[in-house]
Amino acid sequence: MSASNKKWLWALIILAALAVIFVGSFWDKSWNERLEELVSSHQQFEDDDDNEEEVNTNQPLIVTLADETIPYAGIDTLTLQKTLLFPEFKAYAEVVDIRELIQWRARLNQLRSAVTVASVTENADRLEWERLKKLAKGTGSVASKNVIYAETSWREAKANLNSAAFQLEDAKTELIQSWGESIANWVMDKSSKELERLINRHDTLLMVTLPIESSLPADVNVIRVSRAGGRASARKAYFVSPAYVSAKQIQGETYYFRIATGKLRLGMRLDAWIPENSDPDSGFHIPDEAIVWYSGQPWAYIQLNEASYKRIPLSEGKLVAGGIFTQSEFEEGNEVVISGAQMLLSEEFRWQIHDEDDDD
Repeated sequence: MSASNKKWLWALIILAALAVIFVGSFWDKSWNERLEELVSSHQQFEDDDDNEEEVNTNQPLIVTLADETIPYAGIDTLTLQKTLLFPEFKAYAEVVDIRELIQWRARLNQLRSAVTVASVTENADRLEWERLKKLAKGTGSVASKNVIYAETSWREAKANLNSAAFQLEDAKTELIQSWGESIANWVMDKSSKELERLINRHDTLLMVTLPIESSLPADVNVIRVSRAGGRASARKAYFVSPAYVSAKQIQGETYYFRIATGKLRLGMRLDAWIPENSDPDSGFHIPDEAIVWYSGQPWAYIQLNEASYKRIPLSEGKLVAGGIFTQSEFEEGNEVVISGAQMLLSEEFRWQIHDEDDDD
């Protein structure tokens, strides 16, 4: 390289260095810091775009149907009225085997028969002893030893009667301890209609086990149970008594309830719903036919006017029999769509796609 060219090269290097120093004096951040800022701002811009897109996707829109579409949309609505919901908690139930009750009834009948036989024997021996005493005292034709033998027989018969009576009472006490007073009374009552309904399978006995932290409210006499696991298909069961035998798997309080047998079978396990002893909640019941699902969340449409509808979230509601119970988002008198809601959802997102295409 010639000396002239070298001079020009060094001049350019010096000028570039001076330019960097000059710009740096007015810019208090390094190139690296500035580059990081540019990258960060670009990333934030992209995040904002993503958030905006997410909001646009999930934000309910007002759907307005064209005039010529309305007669063919097939939309029906239901006027919402406030209703009361009594809170419930879930428990478990099992069909009870009543063969032990039948065995108890047979045992008690045998003990009653033993008491009857002992009573007849005691009465006969007593009468014989009294007859011999009168004869010995009046005519003296009966030896005193015969009177003594008769008295001994009577006292033995009386002891047997007392023993049979004690056995019967002990059996009744054992029955009450095992099954509770109400069911024990069914067994001890020879004409018990409740026990006959169980034996004839008109009714079924259930043992309901509550969660460990729960108790049965004092005023609860009716619960709902279902063998299919759905609250909507649950049937009424009626309180009988506390159960003094706990379930092996769940150490919660246990109670006996009776229910019409229907399709229940021995050993079946059921779901039970127990009313809570608290004030009812006030809100709106949104029926199943009004509910549409989007992004894993339930929604319902309300009618704003003859042609316009708005999607309302139900995620804060509570699943109940036949729908969702909610205390927010709706007002009394709202017209909720019970037929055509899925069509409105499709129409809403068709509009959103059109809007995005227009932006492009």
